[in-house]
Amino acid sequence: MGAFPSDFFAFPLNAIFALMWIVGCVALWRNCRKTLLVKFLLSPFATLFSIFCCVALCLVIGITGRREWASSWVAVVLFFLLQTVVLFVLMRGWRMPTATGARLGAIRWRFVFLHLGLLLALGSSFWGAPDTQTMRLKAAMGDPVNEAIHMDGRGSWLPYEITLKDFQMDTYENGTPSDFRAVVSIDGEEVCLRVNHPYSKGFNEDIYLIDYDKYAASYCILQIVREPWKYGTVAGIVLMMLGALLLFINGPVKRYRDE
Repeated sequence: MGAFPSDFFAFPLNAIFALMWIVGCVALWRNCRKTLLVKFLLSPFATLFSIFCCVALCLVIGITGRREWASSWVAVVLFFLLQTVVLFVLMRGWRMPTATGARLGAIRWRFVFLHLGLLLALGSSFWGAPDTQTMRLKAAMGDPVNEAIHMDGRGSWLPYEITLKDFQMDTYENGTPSDFRAVVSIDGEEVCLRVNHPYSKGFNEDIYLIDYDKYAASYCILQIVREPWKYGTVAGIVLMMLGALLLFINGPVKRYRDE
């Protein structure tokens, strides 16, 4: 079905649509609880179907290497369905049911942490995807550069300059590189970059060392990744870990039948 036009939904449209989605789901839960749509979203079939399809899609992308499928219409619909199912399950089960239903029961903290964490992790990646930017630049020895190239070929000016000051490489006995490091100056601040050890330029921007000149080591290739929503994903993972810890400490509890 082609690629989803995610760039169109960049901030603030993605935040507006996310808020509208949450408000709409809450309104459906409060006013249309007996409808077929709400019953379907709360059914075991919807849960198993959405999880199975999303996991299957991730496996197919990982095995085939077709990363562009992650931005297809099918992927967007499936992950949107999974988030909607998780949100409705969270709204239904965040409190213990009571015998009479007259008063709300105690908060199920383990349930809340696990499901809210999953929702935050999924939602931050899903709704924040249009704001994520990946750029690369070629930093030559002693030559300041402040223009990076997006993955689609568009150029972008950076609010800072990067200059390659030094390049160091460790090798095995047979001459194969075992590690390489680049010392770069970012607006006068010297930073040592290594593979998988990025430098954080602000709370939402990381600079990675990904390649170098294999002949004279006169330049290196840097990748700049901007992810404004990444801390939402981190918060979701922390909540899921906390819920799993509480589940481990307290053990299983008796299941309650919904009234």
